Amino acid sequence: MREFQDELNDFRLQASIRELRTGLLRATLLFGAITLGLALVVVPAARKSVDYVASSQQLDTMTTGSIGASRYTVHRSVLQAPGAGPCIVHAGGRRSGAC
Repeated sequence: MREFQDELNDFRLQASIRELRTGLLRATLLFGAITLGLALVVVPAARKSVDYVASSQQLDTMTTGSIGASRYTVHRSVLQAPGAGPCIVHAGGRRSGAC
């Protein structure tokens, strides 16, 4: 009788372990499927949002250059008000414009 009880307890333990394994596998598959589904929806939506934000921003284009014998540098700042003129620094250090 004692041997039968031991075998029955071993069988119950093995069945419990099998149920736990099966439950863990099902949970893993469920969360994996949810993650995959969210990735298929969220990534394109986020990309579309990023493209919209990037296209609606105005870029600060800082330009330097020289024309002929007169050399100068054009400074623009991110802190300047929109539409404000540039600051022009000439070769001798003289400044003109909105400095």
